[in-house]
Amino acid sequence: MLSTSDADSAAAITAELEAAGHTVTIWEPGTPVPAEARLAIVDGLEQAVLAHDAPCDLVVLVELAEVPLFPELPRQLTDFVITPVRAGELLARVGHLATQPTLAERARQAVFALAVEASSDVVELTRPDAVIEYVNLAYERTLGFTAAEAVGKTPAQLVRSDAHTPEFFRELDATLKRGDVWRGTLISRARDGRYVHLDSSVTPVANRKGQITHHLGIKRDITEQIERQEALLEANRALEQARDAAVSASRAKSEFLANMSHELRTPLNAIIGYSEMLMEDFDAADQVHKDLVRIRAAGAHLLTLINDVLDISKIEADKIELAPHRFPLRDLVDDVAATIVPMARTSNDRFEIEVSPEVGEIFCDRTRLRQILLNLLSNACKFTRDGQVTLAASRAQRHGEGWIDLQVRDTGIGISAEQQRRLFQPFVQADSSTTREFGGTGLGLVISRRLAEMMGGEITMASVPGQGSTFTVSLPADRDHSRPEIRLGMGEGPRVLLIDDDPEVRDLFGRLLARRGFDVAVADSGAAGLELASRLVPDAIVLDVKMPGMSGWEVLSTLKISQTTADIPVIMMTVMHQREVGHTLGAADYLIKPIEPDRLVALLRRYTSPGASVLVVEDDEPTRELIRRTLERSGNKVTEAENGQVALAQVAAAPPDVIVLDLMMPVMDGFSFLHALRGDPRYADLPVIVATARTLDEQERRDLTATVQDVIEKGAHTRHELIDLISDQIVRLVDRRDAATKP
Repeated sequence: MLSTSDADSAAAITAELEAAGHTVTIWEPGTPVPAEARLAIVDGLEQAVLAHDAPCDLVVLVELAEVPLFPELPRQLTDFVITPVRAGELLARVGHLATQPTLAERARQAVFALAVEASSDVVELTRPDAVIEYVNLAYERTLGFTAAEAVGKTPAQLVRSDAHTPEFFRELDATLKRGDVWRGTLISRARDGRYVHLDSSVTPVANRKGQITHHLGIKRDITEQIERQEALLEANRALEQARDAAVSASRAKSEFLANMSHELRTPLNAIIGYSEMLMEDFDAADQVHKDLVRIRAAGAHLLTLINDVLDISKIEADKIELAPHRFPLRDLVDDVAATIVPMARTSNDRFEIEVSPEVGEIFCDRTRLRQILLNLLSNACKFTRDGQVTLAASRAQRHGEGWIDLQVRDTGIGISAEQQRRLFQPFVQADSSTTREFGGTGLGLVISRRLAEMMGGEITMASVPGQGSTFTVSLPADRDHSRPEIRLGMGEGPRVLLIDDDPEVRDLFGRLLARRGFDVAVADSGAAGLELASRLVPDAIVLDVKMPGMSGWEVLSTLKISQTTADIPVIMMTVMHQREVGHTLGAADYLIKPIEPDRLVALLRRYTSPGASVLVVEDDEPTRELIRRTLERSGNKVTEAENGQVALAQVAAAPPDVIVLDLMMPVMDGFSFLHALRGDPRYADLPVIVATARTLDEQERRDLTATVQDVIEKGAHTRHELIDLISDQIVRLVDRRDAATKP
C-alpha cells in the first residue's frame, strides 16, 4: 500500500516494486486501509499518524529534519527512508521486511508466549542433547527451580529421581529419534525432595529441512491423583483384610457355640432333673421345696436363654437342618394352645383361637413352626396385662400357590415405629427398660424370622403403641423346603441358579436360559437359594434384590462368606442403579429391571464361558489394571503390555486368544503393532479389539475395520461401559472360536 503526494515519486516506486514482483495499491488518506495490505509506505509523519490503525507494518518516507520525532510515531513503525529515495533503496527495505514476521504474526506470538507462561501444565523446550532452553512458570511451581536455574542444564542434572531404569530412557530417546511422540508418566524429584508424577508428552520439533532441532515437553502434575489411587487401594486392602478377619471370627464363634450344644445343655438338664426329683421328697409347704422350685425355674430360664444363643449360632453357621412333613395345622394349634394357656393366666390375659375351616394341612418342619409360634405367643403374653392374646390361622392363594397365615394378636403395650425398625436385629429389644423388666436375650424374633425364611416364608408385623401388636407368619402350604424347587434345562452348557420369589420370572427366564443351552436351577426364596447354591455349586447365580424374608443383598453377603460359594459370580437384578453397592458386597454385575433377555444371556456367557487368554496392550496403567481385574473376574487369563514392542515379544512367546489394543502408545503405537502383527502369517487371524481415545479419520477407520474385529471409542462410553463392551466382545470371539473347532 503506497501513499505519497509526489506523483513522480509514486510512479517510480510503483514501477520498481512491481518489477520485483510486489503488488502495489495506492491509498488515499482518510479511506479504509485495504485488508490485504502487508506493508504501508506513506509520505511524511502526518500520513503516518493517519495510518496508525492499519493492521500492517509501516515504512515512512521522511525528510532528514523529521527523524528526531520518530519516538512519537505509532507502534506499527517498522522502518523509515530519508527522501529523496535513491534507486533500489526502498526495494531492499521491502525485500528485507518480506522475510520477517508480520505485525499480526508478532502479535500472535506474543499472545502465545503469554498463554504458555500462564499454563498450569509444565512446558519445557530442550535441544536434542536434552539441554533446557526454555521452561514456563509452571515449571517453578511444580518442581521448585526457576527458569534461570533450569536453562542450560539437563533434566537429569536437576530433577532426576532414579525411579526409572536406563532401559526406560533408552526407549524414550529411541521414540524421539524416530520422530514419534512419546507419552507416559515421568517421576521427577523436586527441589524439596518430593517425588512428582508427571503425565507427559514429548514431541520432536523439526525445521523445514526435517531436521529435529528441539523437543517440546508438556507435563501435568498427577501426584495427588496417584496418591489418592494408592490410598484407595491400600484402604480396600485393609477393608478386605478386616472383612476376612471379621468373617473368620464370626464363623469360628458360631461353630464353637454350635458345637458346645451338648456340653452346655447336659449339666443344665441334670440340674433341672435333680431339682424335680428332690421336689417330690418334700412337702409343698416346706421351705426346701420352695427353694427347689426356684432352682428349677432358674435352670429352665437359663436353658431357654442358652437355647436361643445356640439356635442363632447354628443358623449363622448354617448347621440347622429342616425336617418337613405333612400334618394337620389344627393339631399344631391345639398343641401350642395347651402350652400357652397357663402363661396367659399368669398375666391375667384371655387367650383365644381362630382357625378357619379350610386351613387344612401344611408341609413344613412342625418342630420349628411350633418354636416360632411359642416365641411369638410368649412375647404377646409377656407384654400384655389384663388383655387379650389371639392365635388365628387361615389359608390364602398368592403367587399361584397356597399359603398359610398364622397371626398372633395382642392388646398389650405396642411398639413404636422407631423400635419396630430395630426389632428383628440380633440382641435387640424394644428398649432397655424391656430387658430390665421382662428379661430375655432379644434373639427370639431374629430366630423366628430366620426359621420362617428357611421354610420359604416370612414374618411381618404391625403395631400401635398403647393398643397392641400383630405378628403374621406366612408360609407356603405345600412346598418341600428340604429340597427347594429345582428345574434343570436340557442344555449341556453351564449351570445357572436363578433365585426369585416371582413364579412368572422364574418360569420366563428359566425357559429362556434352558433354550439358550444353560442347565438351569431355580429357587423361590433366599433361604432356598442358599441351600441350592451350596448343594449344586453352579457356574453363576442370577439373584433378585427385593424378595420377602431374606433380601438379595443378605443372600449375596451369605454367599460370599461361605468358602463353597464365595467364588461363584452373582448377577443382581434390581430396579435401581446400585452398581457400587453390589460390587462392595461382591456382586459380579447387575441388571436394571425390566431386564432385556439378550443382555442377561450375554452377561451369563461372559461369566460362565471357559475364559480366554487375553493380552491387554495399553500404556495407561490405571486403565490397564481395570481391564485386567474385570476380565479376570470373568474367568479370563490376562497378560499386560505397556506398548506395542513389548506386546509383540509376548505374542511370539505365547500367542493369546484375543488382544485388546490401545492405539496411542510410546515406543511402538497401535498402528505399528498391527502392521507388524499382520505381517506375520502365524498371527494373520489373531482376533484384535481396538479401544482408543483417538479421533479416527475416515481412512484410519477403514484400515482398522479391515484389520481388526472391533473398534471401540473410549470417549463415547463411560469407563464401566467400555469394559462391558470389551468383555462382551471377548465372549463372542471365544464362542465363535469354540463353535468353529467343534467336530
